[in-house]
Amino acid sequence: MHLREHIMAMGRAFLLAFAASASAVGIVTMGEVMVAGQGSPPAVFTAQQATAGKAAYAKNCASCHSPDLSGNGEISALAGPAFMETWGPRTTKQFFDYISAAMPYGQPSLTTEAYTEISAFILQSNGAIAGESALTASTSVEIRGLAAAATLTPASH
Repeated sequence: MHLREHIMAMGRAFLLAFAASASAVGIVTMGEVMVAGQGSPPAVFTAQQATAGKAAYAKNCASCHSPDLSGNGEISALAGPAFMETWGPRTTKQFFDYISAAMPYGQPSLTTEAYTEISAFILQSNGAIAGESALTASTSVEIRGLAAAATLTPASH
């Protein structure tokens, strides 16, 4: 066997071994791995909260942050990579505390319920999944862990 054929055969063997081990633990997108049995990210808001939050966002936030949560050059995005870079390592409580103290800009005036609903909608827009537990002002879970549902998927094998 020529050196090139040997290298190609070794490469195929490596890929087969990698694929076999990957199916045992699970391979996911974005270079992250979900270990078998690790479970789903926690669900810290209800579908009803996210639905109500969408309406509250449209009424109170969309004029600055855009209807699609994309923001603009001066106003920060509330969905996608820019949001996750800023808020991913922080908690839901930190996010709630910030928006309830500062938003709408210059006149924080919404109810606690409206802020939790808007937070639920924004979390859902970033890949978090609704569940049975309602989001509260004191819920404190790392946002990146909630949004993992969007990037972590179990292997299909």
